[in-house]
Amino acid sequence: MKFVTPTEVQAKAIPLALRGHNVVAQSKTGTGKTLAFTAPIIDKIDPSIRAVQAVVLVPTRELCLQDAETMRALGRPFKINVLEIYGGVEYGKQKDGLSYGEIGIVVATPGRLIDLVQQNYLDFSTVRTIVLDEADRMLDMGFFPDIEFLFSKMPRDHVQILLFSATIFQEILESIHAITHGKHTIVRIGKNEDEFVVDEIEQVKYVVLDRNHKYNMLKKIMHEEKPQHCLIFTNTISGVEFLEKRLHEDFRFPILAMTGNVSQKRRERIINDFKAHKIHHLIATDVASRGLDIPNITHVIVYDVPQYAENYIHRVGRTGRLSQDDGTIRRGKAIMICAQNELMSVARIEELIRKEIKTIRAPGVSADGSAAGNAAQQGWRTATRVPHSIGDADAEGDEDDEYSGYNYQPRNPFRY
Repeated sequence: MKFVTPTEVQAKAIPLALRGHNVVAQSKTGTGKTLAFTAPIIDKIDPSIRAVQAVVLVPTRELCLQDAETMRALGRPFKINVLEIYGGVEYGKQKDGLSYGEIGIVVATPGRLIDLVQQNYLDFSTVRTIVLDEADRMLDMGFFPDIEFLFSKMPRDHVQILLFSATIFQEILESIHAITHGKHTIVRIGKNEDEFVVDEIEQVKYVVLDRNHKYNMLKKIMHEEKPQHCLIFTNTISGVEFLEKRLHEDFRFPILAMTGNVSQKRRERIINDFKAHKIHHLIATDVASRGLDIPNITHVIVYDVPQYAENYIHRVGRTGRLSQDDGTIRRGKAIMICAQNELMSVARIEELIRKEIKTIRAPGVSADGSAAGNAAQQGWRTATRVPHSIGDADAEGDEDDEYSGYNYQPRNPFRY
């Protein structure tokens, strides 16, 4: 594959892994982390054992496919077979692959892997290595119960644990200590990936009175900024569906939406079309904030302030890879729209990135984020009130629910 000289993370992590250490490695995207854990895995696999000997756990299907493709290319000369396991597709191929006993490495999302373990298609008695790719995401509260369950099924006395991520914050070190029983070696290459990228991205926050005024602010931003290649983040599936419908109605340009309940085939087509600039605007939940290398995003709009401050770093980092014609990299622009009751969450974000984000206040919002008098507040409500296409939040008496009255049709859900 024409790899001649190891990258820094490979040079430091591979020898440790070969000596049997549990390794926790942090290095930014594009530095060869996949090879850093694949090389030791391939070295340790015994071809005479016709069973799974390594499991790589990933948070998203896109990263599952990406890792499996790389590992398959690296394992092919050694006749080591790789199987990707993820939700949103039929079980048949995955069950057959495990049943034939010819798979050495499994790359999987936790939900579907647990399903197959519970159906007795996979046991971990022969597993020697387990990898958590995007380890910080895998160890957050959403995934941690599944990770605990899978680890409880493994022979922990002789399983090596490798954790790799572009971002490892202090908050997850306690979880890492728990799953490795304190026996691990940390390799850090530079700062957390998006931490230094965020410093160089132009950032601004628009403060509005409440959630019901966000959409009109978004329309104003879209008219003024005219983003060429834009990624819009919300926290919920209902938020994505709401924006997809409203923006298409108001702007009449094609917009894609990607959430956890989009079918796998459509999800892959969405990402490919967005990367190829066939579609210029993508609305997504945090499923698009990690593990996807999408270059040349000019704008990231954070429509919903994320629940966890570090997710802001990952979202904004998507616009940190804007290539110029001369091959240089510049940063795009990140815009956050926040209601005044979200300013506490914004303060946590600013504390994390050690930077005060430039503020633009809507009419009627005072310097401390509160409403500047009843008359001003009423004027802003009248000027920016969002007329929902189906129903109306104000008419329903539920001003706090931005999406009330919008009867979207959810797609078929699956776990991950």
